[in-house]
Amino acid sequence: MNGIIEASANLRKRKQLKRGINFTIMVIGPSGSGRSTFINTLCGQNVVECSGASLKQNSKYLSAGNEIQAQVPVDLRHEMVELEDDEGVKIQLNIIDTPGFGSSIDNTNNFDIISDYIKHQYDEILLEESRVKRNPRFKDGRVHVLLYFIEPTGHGLKEFDILFMQKIGDLCNILPVISKSDSLTVEELKLNKKMIIDDINYYNLPIFNFLDNVNEDEISEEDYETNLYLKSLLPFSVIGSNELYTGANGEQIRARKYPWGIIDVEDANVSDFVVLRNTLLISHLNDLKEHTHQILYENYRTETLSGNSHTKSNNNNSNNYYSGSRSVDAHNTATVASTSVSSSNAATDTQGDKPHEYSNESETNHVAAAGDNYLAKEEQIKLEEERLKAFEERVQQELQLKRQELLKREQELREIEERLEREASMNNE
Repeated sequence: MNGIIEASANLRKRKQLKRGINFTIMVIGPSGSGRSTFINTLCGQNVVECSGASLKQNSKYLSAGNEIQAQVPVDLRHEMVELEDDEGVKIQLNIIDTPGFGSSIDNTNNFDIISDYIKHQYDEILLEESRVKRNPRFKDGRVHVLLYFIEPTGHGLKEFDILFMQKIGDLCNILPVISKSDSLTVEELKLNKKMIIDDINYYNLPIFNFLDNVNEDEISEEDYETNLYLKSLLPFSVIGSNELYTGANGEQIRARKYPWGIIDVEDANVSDFVVLRNTLLISHLNDLKEHTHQILYENYRTETLSGNSHTKSNNNNSNNYYSGSRSVDAHNTATVASTSVSSSNAATDTQGDKPHEYSNESETNHVAAAGDNYLAKEEQIKLEEERLKAFEERVQQELQLKRQELLKREQELREIEERLEREASMNNE
C-alpha cells in the first residue's frame, strides 16, 4: 500500500512539473540601475529593451517648457519567459519591470502604485477562495519575490530606500541587490554591504533573510548552513551584461568588456549573480512561494477580514523612521504610565465600597470598546474604498495616455500614407 501511495505522489509531482511552475519576480530600481540588463542576464536572452527607451518614453513627463515635472508615473511592464532545466522542469517566469520608478521629485505615488498592485493580487486570491465554484484556470498573480536594486553609492541606504522597504516589506519578500557592483572595488563593496545591513538592522526593515521561520529541528544541517551562507551574502552584489564574448576556453560567456579585459558576470569571485540565480530559480523557489502564501498572504487575509488597517501599520513604520530613539522613550513612558494606572486600580479594588458601580463601569467600557471596534471597521472600509478609487483613477489616467499615444501614432500613419499617395500620383504624372 505504501508503494502505491508513493508512486501516486511521484506521478502527481511529475504532472505538476510537466505543467510548469509559476513564479513571479518584481524588479525595482531607479533608472540606470541595471534592471533591464539583469533581467536579460537572468533569462539568458534579450527579454526587455535596454537602450534607454523607457527614459525617452517618459521624457514628456520629465520636462515641459524647460521645467522639471514633479510626477513621473511608474510603469509596470509584464514579461513572461519559459525556462527549462536539464531535467525538463519548466518554470513559467513572470517578470514585472518598473521603468520610471524613483524618477519623480515626490515618489509617494510610485509607492502607492506598487503597493496597490501587490494588494490587488492578494484580493484576487481572496475573492477566488470565497467563490462557491472556483475557476480551474485561475492564475496566481502574486509577487513571490521583489528584487530591490540599490545604487552602488558606497553610502548605505538612502531615506528613499528605507521608506520603500518599510511600506512594502510586510506585503512581499524583499531581496536587496547592489547593482553594477563592478563600479566598486572589493574593499568598497564589503564596506557598502556592511553599511546597508547595518541600516536594515537599525531600522528593522522587513526583508527575506533566509533564517526567518526556520526551525532548526526540522531542517537539515546542510540546508541550515546554506541559509546561513546566503544571509551572510545579503545584499547580493550583481553584474549584468547583454553581450556575449568568447571566454578563455572558447565557450560563449556573458561578460562586460573593458580596455584592460573582460569580466565574466558568472564569476563568483566578482559577482553574486550565480548564487542569486540559483536561489531564485532552484534552491529557494518553493520557499519563497510558501512564505508568500503561508505568511504574507495569510497576514494580509487576516487583517482584511478582521477589518484591521494594513495601511495604518505601514504609516507607523514610516513614523518610526523619523522618530528614531524617541519611540523607545515613548514606550518606556507608556510602560510607566501603565504601571501607575494598574497600581491605582488595584488600590481602588481593595476598598470594595461600591462593587455594583464597578460592574456598571466595566459593562460601559465593554460597550464603548465594541463601539470603537465598529467605528474602526467602518473607517477601514472607507479607507479601502478610497484606495480602490484612487487606484481606478490612476488606471484611467494611464489608459487615457495610452489612447492619446495611439491616436498620435494613427495620425502619423495617416500622414505617411497621404504623403506616399501624393508621391505615387506625382510619379504617375
